[in-house]
Amino acid sequence: MKGQGWLTRTSSVVALVLLACTYAACARDELLSVDPEEAPGRSAPTVESLLGPADLDGWIDTVFSGFSSASGSPFMLVNDGSPDLVSRALFRFNAPILDSIFVIDTLSAALRYDSLRVVVAVVQDRSQLASGGTTLQLRAVGDEWDPSSATWDFAVDSPGVATAWSAGPGGSLGVVLSEISVSVDTLDLEPDSLIFDLTEFSDSLLNLWADTAQANTGLGIVVADSGRLVLGIPRLQYNIIPEVNPDTAIEVACPSATSIFFCFPQKTYIFDQTTPLPLVGALRVGGVEGWRSFNELTIPDSVRVIGSSQKQVIRQSTVSRAELLISSLQPAGPPLWAEADLVGTVIRLNDDFTILGPKTPVGATVVTAPFDIEVDSLQAGSVIAIDITRLIQEWAAVPLDSAVAPVRFLIRARPEGTTFGFWEFGSTEAPPALRPFLRVVFTPDTEFAFP
Repeated sequence: MKGQGWLTRTSSVVALVLLACTYAACARDELLSVDPEEAPGRSAPTVESLLGPADLDGWIDTVFSGFSSASGSPFMLVNDGSPDLVSRALFRFNAPILDSIFVIDTLSAALRYDSLRVVVAVVQDRSQLASGGTTLQLRAVGDEWDPSSATWDFAVDSPGVATAWSAGPGGSLGVVLSEISVSVDTLDLEPDSLIFDLTEFSDSLLNLWADTAQANTGLGIVVADSGRLVLGIPRLQYNIIPEVNPDTAIEVACPSATSIFFCFPQKTYIFDQTTPLPLVGALRVGGVEGWRSFNELTIPDSVRVIGSSQKQVIRQSTVSRAELLISSLQPAGPPLWAEADLVGTVIRLNDDFTILGPKTPVGATVVTAPFDIEVDSLQAGSVIAIDITRLIQEWAAVPLDSAVAPVRFLIRARPEGTTFGFWEFGSTEAPPALRPFLRVVFTPDTEFAFP
């Protein structure tokens, strides 16, 4: 009967195990059978908020300039015959003029210089000529000038040093060295064909420029009658006649593909206009002075959303899109409006510009894709949306129990100095219809409790 006892005990154990398993299964079912509205992972609705300056805890914007100049522009502007603007290009080649050259592995001194030419490209779509064309003159400059500070009134206008042009405002332009006629057809067909022939002065000019003991006052390009031309970087071409082989002419070009850093001209352009400061309520971007818009946004933790009277907590939310919406103002009068489209970019500010001003240190570019400022399509009241998603995402990621700095950034043209004029947009002090807005699309943080 011992076997029967063992079987009875075994059956009891199995029954207890089954009972325990049944209980555990029920408990597990109870744990997992939670109301779907309180289940982990419950989604929250994505909302949109449109915030004006009055909706933020603080919104400061202003402009600074001086980040570029005519000497740093990738172009030179010459203009005359217009009541709005007179502009003249100045340049000089300060790199050593070669006084010797290799001829069949022999270093030979230069017997003389020959066939001197100055070649200048034209930016066709930014140049304007009447149907009769115009005449350009290449003239000697009589005074020494500083490319970084020369203006219409001063040959040198550096801190502590101001030297007026000896011939009065507009530069001390001397003898005409060369002149060419430029027609509308020339601009349309041959954009790189502005060639000033200086053969008559080849040897004397190049020897003068090669004499480093004397100041190189350089050359100027002026419009002799009327027209507006946007010119590229001038190039110098000439021949060296070597002593060892006077029947040989060796052509030298500067800058060239191999000498762009060795022989880069110093250049600028001077003009008879003073750029006014922005009016109250206007932010400015672009221009030869390199105007930049500086912005500081102090965003509250909770913001109102479109279509609701309730506020949503934006800190610790998932921000999917954030844009700065700015309205364009009427363009400034000629010649100060932007004559070409601008490309804008957003750059992080690493400190408080209300204290440090234009010297505020900057960080990396915020967005990789630039935005276009298209002159033809910018009418009064039109709006540009500037992507600042990354900045708002970083701000929202700061925990609610931690202090968070305002969102600071600047808007600038890229590169700067690419247009003579600028464009203006409404600031926080503009009339209400032209003030900027911050548009944010975000999903609030979802909280749930385990049962």
